[in-house]
Amino acid sequence: MTDSSLPAYNNPPVVEIVAAAQFAPLPVFGLAEIVTLGRTFEGWRVVDAPPAIPPMVELTPGQPSATAMGFSFGQPPLRLVLTAGEGAWTAQLQQDRVAVHEHRITARPSFARVEPRLREVARLASEALDREVLGAEHPAEYVELVYDNRIPAADGGWSTFRDLHRVLQVVAPTPADPPYDQVEQLTVAFSEVLQENGEFVGRLRVIAEPLFDEAGEPLLHLRIVSRRLVGGGTVEDVLAACHVDIVEGFTAVTTNTMHEVWERQR
Repeated sequence: MTDSSLPAYNNPPVVEIVAAAQFAPLPVFGLAEIVTLGRTFEGWRVVDAPPAIPPMVELTPGQPSATAMGFSFGQPPLRLVLTAGEGAWTAQLQQDRVAVHEHRITARPSFARVEPRLREVARLASEALDREVLGAEHPAEYVELVYDNRIPAADGGWSTFRDLHRVLQVVAPTPADPPYDQVEQLTVAFSEVLQENGEFVGRLRVIAEPLFDEAGEPLLHLRIVSRRLVGGGTVEDVLAACHVDIVEGFTAVTTNTMHEVWERQR
């Protein structure tokens, strides 16, 4: 599916887009690698080097989760966090993952910018470490795309957290019988299985949480996440499929009322 056939909005509420790829782990990723990468990424500034985050795991439907006890010796793997573009861009690198974030500073985040930036960061890391990240040496296993949205009540369409049925189709107009029908706050989370030709390829997740802005006005934090197995595909093609998942999923889970607020074009 091409971008021209996807739903489009003049004023979508997206404030951040994150693209990530998990690959077969590097042999080591410690302080020496952090220093090497920090010197290589011209135009980027090192922000932090916290511990690595756990690997992505996507179980097939019905498969029970396993609890594993891990033991490690020596220095734990680290994660490099860099920033560029006056805070508009963040990159993260660790032993088994590369990620790029575009934040809404002035321009609205765009998948068309994030996807090639992920490939650029992976290329720079490969050259610096003399390891083919996302290539034959360390092939991609999963890709993940995240759209982070902020939906203020002040923009219209809803006014309190009791009105979330005006934003999300999954929320009922009356969530409970009286006297428990006066909702103060509401958190919603659900997932959908993604399949191709009857085969499991990943999941789409929708997470909606209540927040308040600096003036104390209601704000809905809506995250839509598509995570897919790479399999025999390319990172570019699978990320493009994730993009379709999220744009179509965003339109499917939100209401026509909000589509008007966001000025839907198609």
